[in-house]
Amino acid sequence: MIPLGLSTSSLIERSLNHLLLQSPGATEALLRHAGCSVRFDLTLKQFDFRIADDGCFSESITDTPDAVIRPTPALLTRLPFFGREALRHAEYSGDPALLATLDRVFKQLNWDVEADLAPLVGDMAAHRLHALGREMLAGVTQAVSALSHNASEYLVEEAELMARTVDVTRFNRDVDVLDDDVARLDARLRLLEAGDI
Repeated sequence: MIPLGLSTSSLIERSLNHLLLQSPGATEALLRHAGCSVRFDLTLKQFDFRIADDGCFSESITDTPDAVIRPTPALLTRLPFFGREALRHAEYSGDPALLATLDRVFKQLNWDVEADLAPLVGDMAAHRLHALGREMLAGVTQAVSALSHNASEYLVEEAELMARTVDVTRFNRDVDVLDDDVARLDARLRLLEAGDI
């Protein structure tokens, strides 16, 4: 249970550490970077953490972090549907060894929803709620994908507000041919002006 009045930094710290502790080997991988600092830069707000001696994150203020993770709009829109796969859409900078470890650790994070629900509702109900949640998420993802496909198809085929890929390719090829023709004509004109023809 999350205590009321918990700051955003504390909530992020607790959530990250909870996921780290549920993912075998995650804290062990971070141990070799104990003392390093990581900043999550959300543009409007920055959250700084230090990797503690137990491999977990702890709140820490730092002027120059060892690694910076910046979520992009692509990450924020994909996170609810693609989970940790969405982290590929973040921008990373800083110590390459630390970033490589963070990348490996974040890819293996796996929230054990059933384990968190079981003390509240019981094992059987937790299993059913988790299965229901996964089905609903899969349904939402499929609906969003179908809606996106149908909207793009409508914009291209019906409303003709967007160009089809084949038309864009043909246009680009025609522009390249025209560019080559103009270059040849320009070269020929220069030869004519020079009196070489």
